[in-house]
Amino acid sequence: MKALIVEGGALRTVFSAGVLDAFLVNQFDPFDLYIGVSGGSMSMTYFLSKSYQATYEITKKIIVDTEFMGLKNIFSEEGYINLAYLQEYADRSYPLDIPGLEKVSRNKKIEIVATNIEDGKPVYLWPTIQNWRDCLKASSTLPFLTKGYYWINDLKLMDGGWADPIPARRAIESGADQVVIIRSQPLSYRSDWHYFGVIGQFMNRNNPAMKDLFAREHIVYNEALDFLKEEHTEQIIQIAPPDYLKTTAYSATEEKLTIDYRTGLDMGLQFIREYGGGF
Repeated sequence: MKALIVEGGALRTVFSAGVLDAFLVNQFDPFDLYIGVSGGSMSMTYFLSKSYQATYEITKKIIVDTEFMGLKNIFSEEGYINLAYLQEYADRSYPLDIPGLEKVSRNKKIEIVATNIEDGKPVYLWPTIQNWRDCLKASSTLPFLTKGYYWINDLKLMDGGWADPIPARRAIESGADQVVIIRSQPLSYRSDWHYFGVIGQFMNRNNPAMKDLFAREHIVYNEALDFLKEEHTEQIIQIAPPDYLKTTAYSATEEKLTIDYRTGLDMGLQFIREYGGGF
């Protein structure tokens, strides 16, 4: 079984969009299992929808739109980053190919990762035509930046990157023997302490599981990296930026986005040249 994993990274996933657009134009899609995390799940969904450049164009639009992201939103119900506005704009300007997604989901396994706020454990959502957009929201909902949580099937969920940022183990346990991971950080990257963790611990001081998860955020991420470095009988291939992207998680210009997107295109084409024939 061949698996494709798309890591999160907020605006940095414009690199992932470039990789996937390279796959799309070359009709390269040998995968049986797809797992998307946070912002990576949106890039993955538009790839499955065969919507060329949709993620790139949406990202270009929202970085300059204060309705989506801005200080005036901080005290609103949706938070600093308005995911409801993002969905409304995406549905209007770049609607998903619902019949196409329905066909794909019948023949292949698709998962979107979220974090269960009650216990801090990863939840692997199986998107359907009825709840696909809800799954995307749940996987990208961030405490203190967006609405904070999203309910699906009586589960209170948030961004999947906290519980399982690079779900290679999940892919292998699901039966994959070839795993391709599209990263949003260079291979040299290691996570370090972050102020989000301190804020998260304070906000979840009455929830021991989540308080611990926020305290260990960088450890969880680095443990995922360590797993990739272990010897495996399965083949694991990472497609990563050669250096740190010019786009950060929550800051970018159109010029920087375009550079990072084109880097993704180049890396995607390089992967196809190197592995496409025998993968």
